[in-house]
Amino acid sequence: MLNLSYYTSIRSYRLGISIAALFGHEKAKKWINGRKNWKQKLKQFRAKNIEQSLIWFHASSLGEFEQVKPLIEKIKKEKSYQDHVLFVTFYSPSGFENSTKYKMADKHFYLPLDTQSNAQFFIETLQPDLAIFVKYDFWFNILNTLQDYQVPILYFSCNFRPDQIYFKSYSKWQLSILEHIDHVLTLNEKSKKVLDKYNFRNVSVSGDTRYDKVIQTAEKKKMFPLVKTFKNNTPLLIIGSSWQPEEKILAQYIKEHDQAIKIVIAPHDISEKHLKEIEKRFEKPMIRYSNLTLENALDQNILLIDNIGMLASLYQYANFAFIGGGFANTLHNILEPAAFENIVFFGNKYSKYPEAKELIDFGGGISINNYEDFKTTFNKLFNDKKSQYTIKKNAKEFIYRYKGATEIVFNAVKKLL
Repeated sequence: MLNLSYYTSIRSYRLGISIAALFGHEKAKKWINGRKNWKQKLKQFRAKNIEQSLIWFHASSLGEFEQVKPLIEKIKKEKSYQDHVLFVTFYSPSGFENSTKYKMADKHFYLPLDTQSNAQFFIETLQPDLAIFVKYDFWFNILNTLQDYQVPILYFSCNFRPDQIYFKSYSKWQLSILEHIDHVLTLNEKSKKVLDKYNFRNVSVSGDTRYDKVIQTAEKKKMFPLVKTFKNNTPLLIIGSSWQPEEKILAQYIKEHDQAIKIVIAPHDISEKHLKEIEKRFEKPMIRYSNLTLENALDQNILLIDNIGMLASLYQYANFAFIGGGFANTLHNILEPAAFENIVFFGNKYSKYPEAKELIDFGGGISINNYEDFKTTFNKLFNDKKSQYTIKKNAKEFIYRYKGATEIVFNAVKKLL
């Protein structure tokens, strides 16, 4: 057992999930049901390809999986690794459920609860030749077991801050495990300096593979004729991965203003309950994407996206994007709309997202504090074509200046395999 408090927190989390599932929490039920009989399923899968080398990727959720995809595709193209099994695990149901159509990975699987016995069984059965983690999903029983079995570990696109728990005096046991990761690739020099202070070995800067992914999406975008018809030649604002604060701001703005603009709402939560809440809150006619047709699209002003998977390419039709999570320090992907030269708005709590500050500093993003701030800023920009052009140009230049992280991570993979 690594640490009593860690053991207690893991068990308490499992208990909390179970209680939530009993009371009908859908995500909690999916979390539990997705892990049923995981040991048997894992044994059966590995038995079928036991002679093949295996690379294990772990992504906490859907956003992290987007960072993994460019690396998976790079590895698949490399002739010497085409026979390797690419095994991907997820912690959250949203990541798992929305990844299963991605066929470049050989297997999609839920990460088991990070107990010592689970970690032991998982690593012994999976027998990975390399374990690759994105960002900062640190599961210490699993990491400790990988190190016991001398499986190389690679973390990439990591963002470290001096105030994180790993660097507290009471977390020395965590720091000791992190120090023995074979290679840590950080988002930037600032993160690297945090680890340098603690004498980490094999630390270098990779940048963020999401930049490569959003560039790929922009250059090979999916087309949505219904949305193109809906937009027509009218300016379009997308509220992407929205939470309630962004939805409330936009609903109030639409209520008070009569701008010649079309709206697309793509909420983070697409449950029927939340979709109905949005329809009620906006107090104006809107149509769900599932009900949109070429015959009725042109006559609509507000489009509600009721599915997952479209958003990244939808930004090609937008002029403005208002991204969710920025009022709770859980900011969603601002790079996708920037790659399509959108004017990107988001809330003022983004300390965990260095790309947000950098986009602002580069003149390609705008942080807002509240409704009044949004109203004033948006109205000013809406009629200022010169400023719009400058911000859009800056946003795209910002994205392309960070191209190439995938190649750096791939080179690290080759050294560890």
